[in-house]
Amino acid sequence: MLGFCSALLVVFIWSFWLIISRIGVKTQLSIYDLAAIRFGLSSFVIFPFIIYFRVWRTISLKKVLLTSFSIGPFYALFAFGGFYYSPAYHGGVFMNGFLPVITVFIGYLLGKKLFKLDIFGTSLIMLGSLIILFDHPYEILIRSWKGDLLFILAAIFLSIFIILVNKWDLRFSQILYSICIINALFYLPIWFLFLPKGFNFLDYSLYSKEILINIFFQGFVPNIFGLYLTAFAAKSIGTAKASSILAAVPITGAVLGFFILSEIPSFLSWMSLLIVSTGILVVVLFKKSHT
Repeated sequence: MLGFCSALLVVFIWSFWLIISRIGVKTQLSIYDLAAIRFGLSSFVIFPFIIYFRVWRTISLKKVLLTSFSIGPFYALFAFGGFYYSPAYHGGVFMNGFLPVITVFIGYLLGKKLFKLDIFGTSLIMLGSLIILFDHPYEILIRSWKGDLLFILAAIFLSIFIILVNKWDLRFSQILYSICIINALFYLPIWFLFLPKGFNFLDYSLYSKEILINIFFQGFVPNIFGLYLTAFAAKSIGTAKASSILAAVPITGAVLGFFILSEIPSFLSWMSLLIVSTGILVVVLFKKSHT
């Protein structure tokens, strides 16, 4: 029960993340700045906790490196880059919508048994995600497909993270250490020395409401709360089922985008969300009938 509740809470965290990230890429913040905020602030907050408990002694170097890589700078830059080209609800569709499909496929490659209803449910989710490709005229599609592709690449990395957490039964402290501390140590020097910056963090007169919201949310919520709850849900109810519940993000993301960003999905888009919801229901009910 706690696993399902955690996954549902993550739905709301990720849905707001879609909206806030879309707002962020429209400010002076570059995608590289957003990634630096994501890893820098979260690592600063949890650093005393990591030092006090000496977390590095509880996890092997192999697990640290693979976990940090799976949800590190590549994932963040692919995701933020997607928001630069596509509307917020596309992130929900092509990241979270494809997430269970990718997770089930990777699980199959790793030797996990597939059931017919698993395949049917994830196929519905994939179909609903693909329908939205035909929702735009050509002049918009030639731009948005780039963002959609970046979202799918981000979903691949997030799927690998969920599988690794479930496979290795990682603790919260180990997850935070791998994702926040290691990625900060790797990414922040590269960002500071080589990557383009769109915002002068030392000029406080430039801090608008939108930028402050992004700094707070990107710095603390996804890495510390969102990923832990994602990992907890994956360990509690399984990777495919946790991923399928998270695929509800397209629905809540589209609703929030409608009210906050005035991004109005068409009838075809709402139909695709309904198909995704049906796929979620199939997989989740199938899980309950086999536990």
